Amino acid sequence: MWYVIQTFGGEEERTAHMIRKLVSRDCLEECFVPKRERLKKFRGSWNKVEEVLFRGYTFVVSERPEELYERLKAVPRLTKVLGREANWFLGLGEKEEKLVREIGDERHKTGLSKVVIEEGKRIRVLEGPLKDYVGAVVKVDLHKREAVVKVEFMGREMELKMGIEMIGTPR
Repeated sequence: MWYVIQTFGGEEERTAHMIRKLVSRDCLEECFVPKRERLKKFRGSWNKVEEVLFRGYTFVVSERPEELYERLKAVPRLTKVLGREANWFLGLGEKEEKLVREIGDERHKTGLSKVVIEEGKRIRVLEGPLKDYVGAVVKVDLHKREAVVKVEFMGREMELKMGIEMIGTPR
């Protein structure tokens, strides 16, 4: 089952590294930070960069939540384990896990979506992770080459920024 650990923004990778180092593999199957690709302009040319998709969150996979919870107490810089109940914590819901799986690849990285800009600056998604979330797009920033998607995550609405690659030129 998947679990979400809240940490300080900007500390997601460091927290994941500490968890992998301090928690034994017998109760931790995987620890990861979902990333997104986006395009950024450096010296006049567009380059792919990776950024954290869920700022302030590190994800863990385990079939032994009680033991994992106890071992996570030894990890510094952890703010809290989300969904805590009694002496351990609850797993990520099926819907949320499916979202993270669908938009990411096997390394939990969300790639760029190829889009065409149509009249009125509307986007048409040709391919990529954004294809299934077109109806959830609340904002498109062509300058930053990203689309903002509203999704439900951990019982609340959250805006995710997903990278886009424009095919053709804006009209």
